[in-house]
Amino acid sequence: MSTVHSAIQALLAAASIPAHEAEKRPAKPVIAISRDHGALGRQIATALAKRLDVPVYDREILNKIAERLNTDPQTLKMLDECVARARDMWMVRLFTGIDLSEDAYRNHLINVIFSLARSGGIILGRGANVVLSTSCALRVRVIASPEVCTSRVMARYGISEAAAREQIEAINHNRSRFVWEMFQHRGSDLTTFDLVVNTDRFDITDEVVETLHSAYNGIVKAREHKTAV
Repeated sequence: MSTVHSAIQALLAAASIPAHEAEKRPAKPVIAISRDHGALGRQIATALAKRLDVPVYDREILNKIAERLNTDPQTLKMLDECVARARDMWMVRLFTGIDLSEDAYRNHLINVIFSLARSGGIILGRGANVVLSTSCALRVRVIASPEVCTSRVMARYGISEAAAREQIEAINHNRSRFVWEMFQHRGSDLTTFDLVVNTDRFDITDEVVETLHSAYNGIVKAREHKTAV
């Protein structure tokens, strides 16, 4: 058993997720998408969700964790965007009595991701590619060159090149640090993905969506074949 697989099994056990539950085929496709800011990851997720008739989960993940903790999603935003600041959340715990430790947040996050995955959907970020590494899910990393990402962010937000680069660096850094703090995996570790898509040379097209759909079907067939052997 690989170190990564062992680590995931330990996380699932801590979050009370039985291994056989984690490996079940969901009712509808499940695709975890990690993306660079400006690489069109959200646009791909939206187009793919429309094709597959499944929802896109992003901020909804935070809302569901907040529901579990009976607290305001804004309170959890500090944890969600930058886990290093979780060390300052003791004040919230002091006044609310709610356990907002990193371990508690991690367990709720894992449970929420698996709960959503059971019914199918596109899950954006939050380390879902790591959490779902033993499941019947396609894990996709969407990237683009710094120049292309900068150009897209400048056009989308109407900001200068310097501001766009600063925004990209900050968002990518926080996303990467979140995955590291939660799961001790680098966001840039391509071994935690099944497919990497570089969007430098294309926009969102039916061909891209079809490619990802086919890749998901390939994951399903491979798992079914492995089970049958």
